[in-house]
Amino acid sequence: MKTCFSSATLALVCLAGNAIAFSPVATVLKPAQRSFDNDSQSLTILQASVVEEKAQETPAGSETSQEEELDTRGMTERIMNSIQAESQATGAGGASTFEAFKRAEENWKRLKDYMPSPDDVPPPPFVTEEDESSNPKCYAKLQEQKGKSLDYDIAICGGTLGIFFATALQLKGHKVCVVEAGKLRGREQEWNISMDEMLHLKALGVLSQEDIDAAVQTEFPGCRSGFKNEEGPVKGGYQVNGIGYECFTEDVLNLGVSPKVLLERVAERFESLGGVIKQETRLQGVFVANEIGAALDIGEEKEPITATLIMDAMGNGSPITRQQRFGNKPDGVCAVVGSCASGFEKETNLVGDIIYTNTMIQDKGENGKMQYFWEAFPVGIGRNGNEPGTSDVKTTYMFTYMDADPRRPSLETLMEDYWKLLPEYQPSIKNPETDLDFKRVLFAFFPTYRESPLKPQFNRILAVGDASGIQSPLSFGGFGALTRHLDRITEAVTEAMESDLLNKEDLGEINQYTPNLSAAWMFQKAMSIKIGQPFVSKKFINRLLATNFEGMEDMGTRTITPFLQDVVRFDGLVGSLARSFVADPTFMPVIVTWVGIPTLVEWIGHLGMMGAYAALDNVVSPWLRPIGNATLKDSRKRYLLNRWCDAWKFGSGNDFDVSKLPKN
Repeated sequence: MKTCFSSATLALVCLAGNAIAFSPVATVLKPAQRSFDNDSQSLTILQASVVEEKAQETPAGSETSQEEELDTRGMTERIMNSIQAESQATGAGGASTFEAFKRAEENWKRLKDYMPSPDDVPPPPFVTEEDESSNPKCYAKLQEQKGKSLDYDIAICGGTLGIFFATALQLKGHKVCVVEAGKLRGREQEWNISMDEMLHLKALGVLSQEDIDAAVQTEFPGCRSGFKNEEGPVKGGYQVNGIGYECFTEDVLNLGVSPKVLLERVAERFESLGGVIKQETRLQGVFVANEIGAALDIGEEKEPITATLIMDAMGNGSPITRQQRFGNKPDGVCAVVGSCASGFEKETNLVGDIIYTNTMIQDKGENGKMQYFWEAFPVGIGRNGNEPGTSDVKTTYMFTYMDADPRRPSLETLMEDYWKLLPEYQPSIKNPETDLDFKRVLFAFFPTYRESPLKPQFNRILAVGDASGIQSPLSFGGFGALTRHLDRITEAVTEAMESDLLNKEDLGEINQYTPNLSAAWMFQKAMSIKIGQPFVSKKFINRLLATNFEGMEDMGTRTITPFLQDVVRFDGLVGSLARSFVADPTFMPVIVTWVGIPTLVEWIGHLGMMGAYAALDNVVSPWLRPIGNATLKDSRKRYLLNRWCDAWKFGSGNDFDVSKLPKN
């Protein structure tokens, strides 16, 4: 899924070893998109209404009771061990063994148990500046090259998504090197994305039409969004049926793209342009000499790599990001589990689910309360002669939003709930272990921080992608966010390189405050439940989302499509909020009670800034940018002007061109 209010994307990431790597047993948000960017809003009712609603609900636990509950103990390990281990890819979705699952579990426990303290002693720094004693080898090479050409203009750490940045920058005339800890190999698990996002990469020259045709393995009409208190068909809106609402959106996350083919094609193009890829090259540290450049320490036996600028594309688990985030616990977490398997009903395996619920909030006792969301995509239809209705292969995900409280459930607990609830979500099966032939098992957790995007702390180092926190807190992050920001970032980096604006303050202008990203924080808070939170109606989140999505669907494609592709636009947000209030006016007090007045006031501030940014982009940028670039003689002033114009466009969601969509 690319966003939970907004979409849920596929690149999943698991903390394994050095970096957060999606870790399915074969490997989006998102997630996604993940991606997944989630964006939306609505509000809820007062304590009295909550009490009344709670009285109408089934007793705790009874909503999931079955004639004979499926015993899922040990199922995760058995299924994972039954899958033939494939070549391991790095990055999102790389690891694919039960050992990788246990490592992810250990990292999740470590994150939950961590309690920041002023007395915490930081580990040895990964990035050091100027001090010769911190890295004599890197210091010596930079001094040797002082006044001469460095090895590269730009060195990009992390190849899975870094190769896209590298190719775009190589096309702009930079000498670029990609450093990848393992093999630069895409996973077998498909990434789900929309065609307009792929065509954006084509417009930048990163992909050709032939590359797109080779990489797209699956194509279907579109995806369903649905929010229901129980499984079953619904008619009308939530206020009519009291159960839920669902809708269908065409051309959103409806392509299944092979990361393996995609990375092979882009890497070939990058190298044909003169770019260099250093595989199986593990980064040991980074040294910065402010007046010369930066050097990558790649081990005692290897010569450091020097470059004018270092770009960090190593994801949420980047050691550079960890150094910057030291002492900070995530403000939120999106935890994802799932699988890709055959054995589903072919005749109904025709479209995807981008975000879907069919249960109310689950009470996990001491682990707290959580709302489970689903996402599903058919595999192997619509391309290469595979007609719809001929494939029984499907990828399904279950995800939830929560904090990193030590009492939160383990990944294994979430996985067992996934096995238990999957037959209810996919009624063509009864027992996943016996009815399905598993190709991969998927698991990940995505930590998110309110302080995002992450401002650089070091000169000559710029974080991009998930390492920068530029993706929505509702998202699985990854590929979808890359397609949105690639052009903006590569243009900004080129301008910074040409004008030698590589100190941390100037690089920080590339990822400025974006109010729509900050506004997404209330959405995540509205979709998670604190441990011990009072007045929790089990129907709250379904009611919130059902009402909101009905309003967006009524407003038309130009509102709901960007939302589902992780772009929160000011006009769509205000319009859907107004419709939600009219449709369910008694719900507003509940939302205030749920999220809290301070959070709501902060969110209104971000909403106001979205409106201001939209006005500035629509009215001021069209004349200010060309005039400024033509008349300003100071290159830094031109650079700052362009970064502000970028921020107005992307911070308001105006980067999504709705004119290409039908008005209805």
